[in-house]
Amino acid sequence: MLRICDLEARAILHTCSGAHCLLLRHADTFLGRFVGLMGARALKNGQGLLISRCASVHTCLMRFTIDLVYLDRTGVVVDCVPGLKPWRFSWGAAGRAAHALELSAGAIGRFAIRRGDLLVHPLWQGTGPPGPAQIMTSRERGSAMIEFALVGPIITLLCMAILQYGMLFFAKSQINHAGFMAARAGAMGNAGIASVRQAYVRALIPLYGGGVNASELADAWSRADSDIVANARIELLNPSTESFDDWNDADLQNSIGNGKRVIPNTGLAFKDPNEIGPNSGQNIQDANLIKIRVTHGYEMKVPLINTVMQFMLRWSDDGSDPFVSSLYENRRIPVVTQVTLQMQSEAIEPDSSRSSPGKGNEGQPVDPGQAAAAATPPPACLTIGCTVISAPATPGGTGAASDPAPGGSGYLCPPGDPSCAQMCIAAAAPP
Repeated sequence: MLRICDLEARAILHTCSGAHCLLLRHADTFLGRFVGLMGARALKNGQGLLISRCASVHTCLMRFTIDLVYLDRTGVVVDCVPGLKPWRFSWGAAGRAAHALELSAGAIGRFAIRRGDLLVHPLWQGTGPPGPAQIMTSRERGSAMIEFALVGPIITLLCMAILQYGMLFFAKSQINHAGFMAARAGAMGNAGIASVRQAYVRALIPLYGGGVNASELADAWSRADSDIVANARIELLNPSTESFDDWNDADLQNSIGNGKRVIPNTGLAFKDPNEIGPNSGQNIQDANLIKIRVTHGYEMKVPLINTVMQFMLRWSDDGSDPFVSSLYENRRIPVVTQVTLQMQSEAIEPDSSRSSPGKGNEGQPVDPGQAAAAATPPPACLTIGCTVISAPATPGGTGAASDPAPGGSGYLCPPGDPSCAQMCIAAAAPP
């Protein structure tokens, strides 16, 4: 006797190439439809999965490609989808598909399956007990809502992550452009940090709201300027202190430098490029390159995702750069851009110039590699945003229940204390 729940049953598929016997597993319950072929082995020739009351299919968590056939309520083929790969989605013919038949890859071609072909199966041929095509109990009517309740939060989280990444990508593009405009201002303005910073703020006006009139633009400029004071760092990497040691022009120092050292910018094409300064390892042409590095703390906007990303980056911080660590504390992501341009004016030494002695990388033409990652293990989080932590210690903490989680918004519970975890979850919940 045929049962309608996860039972292997023989069915006959009639196509133009003949009648083909199939060994099908039937999924008509909520769990059976939800799991499908996730984590299963690849189907063999002649094997398949028949999913009742199913007009759309996903292949998430599957490890192999399948052929998909959509059927109406009487088993007539209404649509064919060959070669559906893992992590894909498919929708049947609008308003006509009632069941989905999943077959091994290439089955549509081997059996020559076309629209109008017929699958003979006991569920709708009347040789078995009443199937879901004839009877739909009231408790099954909400199965789609239950499935969405399980999958919906995951999809929503992924969409939020994609949205945040897109916003971060846009901000990175804007910061790159602003860095170029800042370096250009420095190349034209004697490598002055003040002109570099002013040009950088001005180029970031679109990122802080922009505007269509002078008042709105001024407001956006004010927001950018005040934010950059605390959450951005502009460094002049070249010319370095050693560049001014080697190539200072005493006459220019007295005439335009007001006592500050000056690197000449005229007649560079006629100067010997093989003359290398002993302190900087540069020739006069290299000393006339302006290179700036901007570290901008981007504020994430998307709820929940900003908390997750902040904790991930905070726990990977090795603490070697205090400014970057302070950005993590302020829930910012450090976005770094570097720009190098040819100087178009004489470089005047700033009040605090950077030292970079010798030939690059200490004279060794090798890649120094990436900085060492932090050795601190990740926390044992009790919530998806790490607002409640159960771990023996946190960076800089003692492991006591009173220690806050990184960022100042979490709670730390000692291991094996469920009452503390429940209290912390209740305290972290929004009012």
